[in-house]
Amino acid sequence: MFIKQLMAMTVALLLSTAALADVSISGKYTGTVDSDGDYTQDIETTLKGLANDSSVTVTFDKDFAVDDMFVESTVGVAGFDLKLKAGEVDNETSIGATTSVSGFNLGVTQVSGGTTKFDVGSSFAGITWKVADLNHDTRETTASYTLAGIKAGVVHAKSGDDHQIQNYASYHLGGSTDETGASIGGYTLSIDHNQNADRDAFEDGTWGGSVSSAIGSLGTVKAEGQIKEDDTKTYGLSLTKGIWTGAWDKTGDADGVLSLKAVVTF
Repeated sequence: MFIKQLMAMTVALLLSTAALADVSISGKYTGTVDSDGDYTQDIETTLKGLANDSSVTVTFDKDFAVDDMFVESTVGVAGFDLKLKAGEVDNETSIGATTSVSGFNLGVTQVSGGTTKFDVGSSFAGITWKVADLNHDTRETTASYTLAGIKAGVVHAKSGDDHQIQNYASYHLGGSTDETGASIGGYTLSIDHNQNADRDAFEDGTWGGSVSSAIGSLGTVKAEGQIKEDDTKTYGLSLTKGIWTGAWDKTGDADGVLSLKAVVTF
């Protein structure tokens, strides 16, 4: 821990010099109070310094411990632009390079003291796909598609002889989307298969769905539900206005839980 903090202070010192033309700080704060009056909070802060075509990035958790620390740079080699990345991300130290050739995105990563990983991906006819760890028995394939307000995708993960598949789709009805893809008016309908309630991990045999809509000055109202393979059902109802989200959630026969969450992204 001390070594990581020392490295963080060293990078912060370097970022304060004139050698780096631009320094930025970004992050996300989340605070939640529940029905019992318990308040929990978390924050992740990212410090980034830029110099020409290179950058140094350091990510801190709420205890100011270093989570990630890496350097990125772009160099021209044999007519190709190579994007180089070296450092520690998600507790894995590695050095890697990515480039684009004839519409394909290619990447190679050498893990420190470990194996070499290859990635490949591309986009065509509205479909974007990628295979991560192409040369390993443990690999992941993702594909997504967007057309006329419909967003759909599939994720296939393979670990040895085991296969995991997630599917999801959403449709924006009776409204429009802005240049960032955000919904304007109308309703957004979504459904997913084999995802957990937080939509961030695989959970075999589950179905989930939601409907949401921005209602004038009231905010965005969202109702969602999920049913697991063992018939356990979860329900949720929320209202989001600015940084605040009030929610009611219920799982199975347990009592519903009220919460108020503040999320500030800077």
